[in-house]
Amino acid sequence: MAAGKSDGSSDAASLALRIATVALSVASAAMMASASQRSCAGCAPATQVSYSDYSSLKYSLVANVVSAALQAAAAWLAVRGREGEGKAAKSLAELVDTAAQVFLYSSSALAFSVDDFGTCGRRVAGVCTGSGEFCQRARTSGAVSMAAPVALAASKYLKDVPVST
Repeated sequence: MAAGKSDGSSDAASLALRIATVALSVASAAMMASASQRSCAGCAPATQVSYSDYSSLKYSLVANVVSAALQAAAAWLAVRGREGEGKAAKSLAELVDTAAQVFLYSSSALAFSVDDFGTCGRRVAGVCTGSGEFCQRARTSGAVSMAAPVALAASKYLKDVPVST
């Protein structure tokens, strides 16, 4: 088998991992969208804390949605490229993959930094001190968001390196 060419099982596994990347990005976005807590322990008066209170968490949500859309497009381009459309579709798929990885890595980093946000609307370190459930959802979203580029990297690896049987 020539270098850069893969067999059918590698192509199928690569496509399955691309689809997993889309699913993980959507799951991360859904978790971030649900990250809120009605009351904040130690806050007077009791307030609600939500991802929408923080620009970096809003970015994380949008980045995961954009990444999911980009990966869906890349999967379509990869399949289309195999059907003979050739270099243009494959090159565009590579560009889309790179953009998706940038969004996913930056998104997960911002979700993990939730401990450094202010508490109850004030700029006091440690929102997680009083809003544990909120922070747990944001961290979980970051972990799922980090799994998506790992699946994407595995997909690209399987596409470029043939799997021996």
